[in-house]
Amino acid sequence: MDMQVVTPSAAKPPLEFDLIADFACPWSFLGKRKLERALGSLYGIPEPAMRWHGLRNKAEVPPASTTWRDHLATRLPPGVSVDLAQETLAQAGRDLGIQFDFACLGSVPDTREAHRLVKLAENEGAHGALVDALFSAFFERGQDIGDHEVLSELGRAGGLTAATLTAFADPSAGADQVDAEEKRLQGLGVMATPNLLINGRILVPGPAEVATYVQALDQALFPGLAASSEDRRLLH
Repeated sequence: MDMQVVTPSAAKPPLEFDLIADFACPWSFLGKRKLERALGSLYGIPEPAMRWHGLRNKAEVPPASTTWRDHLATRLPPGVSVDLAQETLAQAGRDLGIQFDFACLGSVPDTREAHRLVKLAENEGAHGALVDALFSAFFERGQDIGDHEVLSELGRAGGLTAATLTAFADPSAGADQVDAEEKRLQGLGVMATPNLLINGRILVPGPAEVATYVQALDQALFPGLAASSEDRRLLH
């Protein structure tokens, strides 16, 4: 009888994502959608685990009088106008199914409570869809995601359990965790969003292109493949 020796291939490591982002950051919304598009190119891979790390831009709570345009202007390089930035963001969004409506944005909300809701939803594994709903509520419909009632309604619409919504009604639930995490990220020198860490070892500072995310996923799934110097430049 003929015998065949088959050498088993090494199992692919599971994918785990640590996403550092903010709901008032349009590049964070784009980054999440670009990552999802990159994941769509993979086959036979279980849905990755995603840990959400909220970081308010510059760790500052925007004053209630801060308009969206003034806020965006602080994040742009010299010589780039708010109008040009919004046009560029809108085009990038359309390619990813995002309908940015910057005209409906008034003041910039403090996103701390939104991050707290996500942390609580994470306990029941329901934070993935909620994250997208929060981005959409602000950037596509102009809702005040700093308002507790708005957030509670988004949570209910997203199917969060009564236990999670009850916990969210308590301002202290999850608050220390959100504040400690923000402080830890600041201590590590992380001051901007978005940033993606894959499997605890591959950093993709955002905003990145879909091809860059695909490249990073390949490195995570096939860690034995050495990255070229160009790869390392792109990912780090």
